[in-house]
Amino acid sequence: MLEKLAAHTFESLENRNFRLLWLGMVVSMAGLQMQMMARGILVYDLTNDYRIAGIVGMGYAPSLLLVSLFGGVLGDRMERRLIIQLAQLVNGLLAGVVGILILTDMVVWEHLFVVSVVQGAMFAFMMPARQAAIPSLVKKHQLSNAFALNAMAMSIMSLISPVLAGVLYEFSGPAVVYMFVCVVMLSSVFVTSLVPKMYPPKPSSQETVFHNIIGGFKYIGSNKLLLQLMIYSLAVALLAMPFRNFIPAYAKDIYGSTGSGVGILGTALGLGALMGSVLIANLRAGHPRGWFLIGGALIAGLSLAVISGFAVFVVGVVAMIGIGIGEQARGALGQSLIMENTMDEYRSRVMSVLMMHYGLLPLGMLPLGWAMEAVGGRLVVSFNAAIVIVFVVLSVFFLPRLRAIR
Repeated sequence: MLEKLAAHTFESLENRNFRLLWLGMVVSMAGLQMQMMARGILVYDLTNDYRIAGIVGMGYAPSLLLVSLFGGVLGDRMERRLIIQLAQLVNGLLAGVVGILILTDMVVWEHLFVVSVVQGAMFAFMMPARQAAIPSLVKKHQLSNAFALNAMAMSIMSLISPVLAGVLYEFSGPAVVYMFVCVVMLSSVFVTSLVPKMYPPKPSSQETVFHNIIGGFKYIGSNKLLLQLMIYSLAVALLAMPFRNFIPAYAKDIYGSTGSGVGILGTALGLGALMGSVLIANLRAGHPRGWFLIGGALIAGLSLAVISGFAVFVVGVVAMIGIGIGEQARGALGQSLIMENTMDEYRSRVMSVLMMHYGLLPLGMLPLGWAMEAVGGRLVVSFNAAIVIVFVVLSVFFLPRLRAIR
């Protein structure tokens, strides 16, 4: 039984080229997660200022938002492995530069802000190209499994890498963390080089970049199922995801949690994401995948309602697991369905539009933060939960093509 489950869960890794691309992604994400944790600690050590820490932490968002559409065009014009490797290389070299600045006692918070901005742009180039390449590396019935394994790896790295970065930072110092990240990121370049070159099927370089961008939006608008999937995925992401950035503050305010309590909540969120990834990895064409997509967002909304309704830490831990499960249903399954229903020559551009929600998240965080400060966390989270649940219910009626997806 367990052997059969494992075989289904990791089925797409039987494809050598996907396995190498996936491994390169795992190594790359480990480095990025470690760097994010170290940067957050370092900027506060340098400034002792929460505002500057927030500015540096969100530095990636504007560049990701601005560059995303161009990254999508590039992924539909150029060889995709090269784009991925260049982004990995830049990220690795930046980590090395910061490490040298720390060793020479020259680092200031502005350096960290610039690195955050550049990494946002690199993410905008790398992710559309990588996600668009996956359908060419696995069998069609393995697509959901492949995206779920991507999400699973990210969930595991989000659990392990910050802890490793924190331990290294505390006992060896920030320079060691950044130099280690540099080595990790450069290793991902090598692993990715083992994947054969991945060309888009019909490079559209005869048209201008602007026409390519417009062409991507026209294609989304002309494909009714794809349009409904995009609307649903972007809306749920912008409605449900901002809360996770307020988990530390909410836990301290409502539960009176210390750092360890916040860590437990974060671990529960990661555990839920891992459980959701395993579930999605075992879905196949013919299963009611549309209802799983809808149900995932509903679980996330109901979990937010539970968090706001009960000021009990243990209940919050259980609800965090629900949020993690719901996010994976929206993320991994949503991306898989979007790629399944997109022609290969448009895949990178379509994925770049979907990736823009990472740059838009601060727009959801700002009003949420202001409202929580003004009227209290529980009331605002309950309102947030209600909006998510209402949107999901309305989607059943106004986005009917989602229900029919199998």
